[in-house]
Amino acid sequence: MSKPNTVFNLGLRDIDLIEDAINSVIARRSSTMNMLVESTIKNTSEMPVYQEIRQEVSELRDLLGRLHNQKNWYRPTNEAVYVSG
Repeated sequence: MSKPNTVFNLGLRDIDLIEDAINSVIARRSSTMNMLVESTIKNTSEMPVYQEIRQEVSELRDLLGRLHNQKNWYRPTNEAVYVSG
């Protein structure tokens, strides 16, 4: 049985594209959730489709957070004050 690849070689542009795609899916799914809320008189907690979408959005936000936490942020080593641009 083969082992899964656990080392990925992605560039900054690749990560940006992945984050943009995830944010796009989150925006579309959140829009769908809003439409469901506005178009029904039922409580959304009783709607399985609403709960599924909510779970998916939660998982995608968690994924974005994990990507963010793996980034190495630039910090200059000298004593000068650094202001990013």
